[in-house]
Amino acid sequence: PPIELLRQFLDQGGFYDRHKLFWKDITDVVECCACGPPGGGRNALTPRYVRHHSVMVMPQPSADAMKRIFSSIVGGHLKLNGQAEIMSLTKPIVESTVDLYLTVLRELKPIPAKAHYTFNLRDVSKVVQGLLMVKATQ
Repeated sequence: PPIELLRQFLDQGGFYDRHKLFWKDITDVVECCACGPPGGGRNALTPRYVRHHSVMVMPQPSADAMKRIFSSIVGGHLKLNGQAEIMSLTKPIVESTVDLYLTVLRELKPIPAKAHYTFNLRDVSKVVQGLLMVKATQ
């Protein structure tokens, strides 16, 4: 697996060039990684690779936390841009967006045949980003 090339670099500090038949030392490189849980086209990381890293887990925020975060973003944007007349739409739009996201997560599970069914908070933020582009006159 490709992850073993990274493990080899971390273990031995370089790679073996199979065409020119010599060892290539790699220096002054720092590795910073992020990953999601295995499944839906993502493979589990091997213990031999993970032992080189400090693993930190960031849990999924609750629905209420997501609604507060995105309501603050949308509400702040509307106030800042003088669109207070549509402030009353902030709560229903954000709530429906977050509820739709949670429904999609629950109903559209990634499987090998549909590995593209991977959704995360970036998808919600892209919807909110699109909402922030709308002017009150539209």
